[in-house]
Amino acid sequence: MWTILESYFQDLQSSSTMIQISVGISVSIVATLISRLILRGPILRAISASNNIYDDRIFNLATPILNTGVFLIGIWLTFRLVFEEGSFERSAFAGGSAAILLILFAQFLTSLVDEFIPSLFESMDEKTSLDLSTLKTITVSTSKLLAWLAAILIALDQMNIDITAIVASATILTLVIGLALQETAANLVSGLLMLLDKPFSKGDKVIVMGVKGRVDDVGLMTTKIRTGNERLVVIPNTTLSGEIVENYALGGSRGDQDSMNLRFRIRTSLDADPKIVKSLILDIINDCSFTIDNPKTEVLLYDITESALVFRLDCWVDDYNSERKAKDWLLIEILERFKSNNIGIPYPHLTVKQEE
Repeated sequence: MWTILESYFQDLQSSSTMIQISVGISVSIVATLISRLILRGPILRAISASNNIYDDRIFNLATPILNTGVFLIGIWLTFRLVFEEGSFERSAFAGGSAAILLILFAQFLTSLVDEFIPSLFESMDEKTSLDLSTLKTITVSTSKLLAWLAAILIALDQMNIDITAIVASATILTLVIGLALQETAANLVSGLLMLLDKPFSKGDKVIVMGVKGRVDDVGLMTTKIRTGNERLVVIPNTTLSGEIVENYALGGSRGDQDSMNLRFRIRTSLDADPKIVKSLILDIINDCSFTIDNPKTEVLLYDITESALVFRLDCWVDDYNSERKAKDWLLIEILERFKSNNIGIPYPHLTVKQEE
């Protein structure tokens, strides 16, 4: 068998160029027809019988390159074997068929990117609750660009077009862009790390770098915080990554993340009975609709100064968003009950000395 094939091949090599090309094209057509029969026959039946949905989708995306790939490979081999290296025919036909095949392959890769990468990021979004929409767009665009760039460069090389200058220019351009975008890249990396670590989420109330407000947006480059007076503070992620972040939404007592500790001090006159003061304040805390029962709730005599008794109030608010309303209600109620129970609140004294 091999002897017969070898003799046919030797006879073909001694034939004219047109006969060699004709035989090569004919063999390519026959091989293409056989491959299509195999693809539409046993391979398609095996894929249809499989429960894996991914092989169906990949097969459908690969259909264009599978249908023409065998023929293009046959043309590429034919003109590479028939013509010498550097000849116009070899560069035009062998290089051209390789270029078409590479373009089809790049199209196949971009179709794979569009088909699978967005769904992959959506799955990660659901599992981790991360906002990866920007990262998804960057990944998809970069993958497509690299696929087409590689295909074009290899296709030009197959057609004997010198790509050294193009590669050198692209390298220099990439280096210049990389240096120019160094800070941007640092912000991007910091943003990715924050998305993974997730020290805060959109809507959380935070204090960072002296700024107190709600997280309006967490991006790959910057984080936006809206303050209480409706001002939007934009902080670069590289700056933010090295700062201490106080997050109200991730605090709270065990089993209730939205709760927060409310702690402040109350002064009374020195002649006030500490036991009565503590009992009154505890009753006020229990009557407040914003506070919750917590074992750590307490009122302690914190200090005794020259003019006042200092009590420290510790209680828990059901929602950190109600912090200011709770403190307002407690202070007003403390003033009213102290007044009705004749408990005085000292005021700062100013001593004036007159020199004689």
